[in-house]
Amino acid sequence: MPKVRVSKAGKAKNYVLEFPNEHFQTDGEILYCSACEKSVSIEQRFLVVQHIGTAKHKESKIRRQKFKQQLFASTTSSGNKNSFISELCRAFIHADIPISKLENKSLNAFLTKYTGQLIPNESTIRKNYITEIYQETLSSIRNIIQDGPIWVSIDETVDVEGRHVGNVIVGKLSETFSKPFLLNCAQLEKCNHKTIAKLFNDSMSLLWPNGVKHENVLLFLTDAAPYMVKSAVAINVFYPKMIHLTCLAHGLHRIGETIRAKFYKVDKLIAEVKKIFLKAPSRVEKLKEMYPNLSLPPEPIITRWGTWLNAVKYYCENFEKIKDVVSTFDSTSAVSIQKAKNLLNKDDIKNNLIYISVNFGFLENTIKQLETRKMSLVQSLGLIEEAEKCIEQVQGPLGVEVKEKMHSVLHKNPGLDCLKLIRDIHCEMNEVTLPAELTPLDIANMKFAPITSVEVERSFSRYKSILRPNRRSFNFENLR
Repeated sequence: MPKVRVSKAGKAKNYVLEFPNEHFQTDGEILYCSACEKSVSIEQRFLVVQHIGTAKHKESKIRRQKFKQQLFASTTSSGNKNSFISELCRAFIHADIPISKLENKSLNAFLTKYTGQLIPNESTIRKNYITEIYQETLSSIRNIIQDGPIWVSIDETVDVEGRHVGNVIVGKLSETFSKPFLLNCAQLEKCNHKTIAKLFNDSMSLLWPNGVKHENVLLFLTDAAPYMVKSAVAINVFYPKMIHLTCLAHGLHRIGETIRAKFYKVDKLIAEVKKIFLKAPSRVEKLKEMYPNLSLPPEPIITRWGTWLNAVKYYCENFEKIKDVVSTFDSTSAVSIQKAKNLLNKDDIKNNLIYISVNFGFLENTIKQLETRKMSLVQSLGLIEEAEKCIEQVQGPLGVEVKEKMHSVLHKNPGLDCLKLIRDIHCEMNEVTLPAELTPLDIANMKFAPITSVEVERSFSRYKSILRPNRRSFNFENLR
């Protein structure tokens, strides 16, 4: 019988089956030696046998076998982790690179080639290394915080998946500034004073697993939501020294919202001009052509503190320029252009911009300063008192309303008076009486006590960046 001609794919497959221990692979076109990282000719069998007999192939086989043994040892022995894989995993986490990227063939081959290490698959890393890194991070936080004293900040948000997520930030109180840490990120069934109180207690147990130091929690920062205030009252029973303070930067933002509500036309102008330049490169180009040094109009986000007031200052400074640019646009091309033109031509709009900028423009800068780190209690409370003085000087009916709002923000804040007493002691006001529940050491350690919840807000920004549109399949345990 005549010989049957075997195809290339068939030949390659036969060689893979014939030499199962020689690290051959095939894609149906070529025979690839993964040990030597090169293709092998399949035209004649002796060429394959010849390759197997080369010194390079034998050395590569031995090296690959050692890698496998090393990998096996690192992934099966809980007490002897592969330090390279551990460091690689840690680097990926810190750089916000998904561990799944290690499944990429090019990246995997690159790392294997230049590090001399076999890279395990994603599930192996998650199973054997992620938890270990989490525990190491938690241990490092405990080592820094030790027994405290500490401040705690909690806030809650709803993520894109509709989950209630609570974040807990802790920082050590001492006479020198100490970096704050995200201690806990938990999914809440619903958001009320009970779940917040439980989150607080669970987090303290996480920080101090051998027994919660109830006497060493000195400051609790939240927003002014009623359920937060109610939870603080409940928590205070178990933490007798704890001072509850609602975020003062957020309080100033609420004053800004009161101002925004009173100037509907200004708010509308900012919104309409924002629409004009949004995703409109030709209009942006026109603005740059007419005024090369003029930046684009700000795009305020209502939930970001002070951004609306910043936009008001921009329009006050560049009113005529923006009016000139908008006047060149065709009113029929967009409803927002027609509305903006109408608003820009109103007699009172410019006066309103000036009034807001002159009397309340400082609020945006004050909020920015309060958001900075390493600010002492004396400095931060000084900013609040300076803002209060400026608002007291505002004239007119709106001035009265804003003063009332300022009074509400400050005087309904349960812990502010206590922090002012501590500040006065730091400023050597000898007639001040020490708060009864606090020791002299406690008061000394409050030197860098924060008065804003900006750190927990930053943690939500980080959370949002992790939960990008292409990473929505994360379950919450992996997100933590």
